[in-house]
Amino acid sequence: MNRACGGASPQRHRPIRRRQLAQLLSFLCGAAAVALAACGSTPAQTSAATPTPTPTPTVDPTVAAIISAYDQATAAWVAAGADPTTDNDYPGLDEWYTGDELSHEVSVLVLIAQEGLVVGGTDMPHPVVTSVDGSTATVQDCSWNTQYAADKGTTTPASPQPYGWSTASAWENLTVTMLLQTGTWKISDEVSEATPCTPASASP
Repeated sequence: MNRACGGASPQRHRPIRRRQLAQLLSFLCGAAAVALAACGSTPAQTSAATPTPTPTPTVDPTVAAIISAYDQATAAWVAAGADPTTDNDYPGLDEWYTGDELSHEVSVLVLIAQEGLVVGGTDMPHPVVTSVDGSTATVQDCSWNTQYAADKGTTTPASPQPYGWSTASAWENLTVTMLLQTGTWKISDEVSEATPCTPASASP
């Protein structure tokens, strides 16, 4: 390529008179479109389009409060199951459960404690608020449940598993009713559905 048109010359040439050089440059630059900039031509400027920022989704504060309360309730159950007692004293559950559902959860944990068992594993919720009507909300959860019964003081699964439990991890389809009481959303009813579910997020 010719150095005057912007490229590196592979070899040295003999001196060329200025007029001849001008004619040669004109010829070379006319033949090589890619060298127009080096020959004095200014390419047309194309203005880059300004990217439009993606708007941040607005999270409804009520929905956020419901999801937070549901997650807290799940965490409270996992903590209580890891060290159940027989004295009906479960302040974590009292904070996030109410009514018959609270009584049911406490009775299950008391029974587990009476048999010298604990709940191993965990429960990872993927809740979606499907409706809110005043102080009542419905949550659909496809939770990844790895919980099982184990002998107290160990993490070894009890054999056989009581209450129809299983050591196999699985997605659990739950329909949950939550009530707003004294400023806190609490679980008042929880139904385990027989139909399979698809989690709201891509993985457990």
